[in-house]
Amino acid sequence: MTITFRAVEPPTAADISQIVQIEKEAFGDNALGEYTVVPMLRYGKVFTAVDEQGYAIACAYFMRNMNDTAEAYLVSIAVLPRFRGKDVGTELLRYAFDFLAGYGITQVRLTVDPANFNALSVYREKLGFTVVESAKDEYGAGEDRLVMVKALA
Repeated sequence: MTITFRAVEPPTAADISQIVQIEKEAFGDNALGEYTVVPMLRYGKVFTAVDEQGYAIACAYFMRNMNDTAEAYLVSIAVLPRFRGKDVGTELLRYAFDFLAGYGITQVRLTVDPANFNALSVYREKLGFTVVESAKDEYGAGEDRLVMVKALA
């Protein structure tokens, strides 16, 4: 299977529909909906991994830090369940990092659930992120997160 990567620009109705579907399949009740996806497409930067038939199978959302415009924040990455474990998300992020570097982004920041060992492994070992702090109750009581950063070359 050949997978390609792209920045979604300009977004089409099909892009929005496919991205919202990825969210639903990847995250169920915690999925991002149109009211978040559309602004991310218009004012952030969204990347997709696309299969041979032209359908999006993964997406990643970034926004620029308004206090430090050389930094981008990875809001979310979603991969359709049947493509997990095949490095689709990892390669999508590598593509996105190269693209973002062209915008003058020198660092990417993200947060991750400390119990999400698969994600932590990918972020650390495959992508070179390091933990810089622990954010207690970041999303409410008992919802701790690790803050990770990666310098872009």
